[in-house]
Amino acid sequence: MKRDRKNFQGATYHITTRCNNGEFLLNKTIHFEKYLEVLKECKKKYGFLLHNYIPVNSHVHLSLKLEKVLDISKIMHSINRWYAGWYNKIFERTGHFWEERFYGVLVEDDLQLLTTMVYDDLNAVKAGLCKHPWEWKYSGAKYYLKGIEDPLLDPPDVYFELGKTEKERQETYARVMSLYYERVIQDIS
Repeated sequence: MKRDRKNFQGATYHITTRCNNGEFLLNKTIHFEKYLEVLKECKKKYGFLLHNYIPVNSHVHLSLKLEKVLDISKIMHSINRWYAGWYNKIFERTGHFWEERFYGVLVEDDLQLLTTMVYDDLNAVKAGLCKHPWEWKYSGAKYYLKGIEDPLLDPPDVYFELGKTEKERQETYARVMSLYYERVIQDIS
């Protein structure tokens, strides 16, 4: 079923898109690097801001803000189509790569955006791909927690409000993450 999308300048979305049948189709360095390349090209073409991202084995999370092209469906259609086309061609595969249309939640405020970003950054840890979020080089966590430059990222204002210096912002982001992560661990126990 097609969802009604709210498209306006400044609309920020938390996007989730899953591989067909929950398959682990993203499982090699080349897969992740190509996905980031597609993101970069789509950012250039459509002019959206990318606040955070993380592809893991079976799905992808994006936090993005509409700036030039005010149609989230058009943006996601291009990202997903370009990537699936490349993957199917390179690996001589046919059929659907992505499960359904992407799932997008309109982010209502800064607290929701920050919580979403932290949730995304923890995905690689929860998937067992790394021990610490900043170790997963295919996400924004390396910037938000360690200050490692990432040309794909457009940090949101809420990140800069976490402290006066980069070190203060990183420490505050890590504290927010540790609170959230502790809750996740409690939920699993």
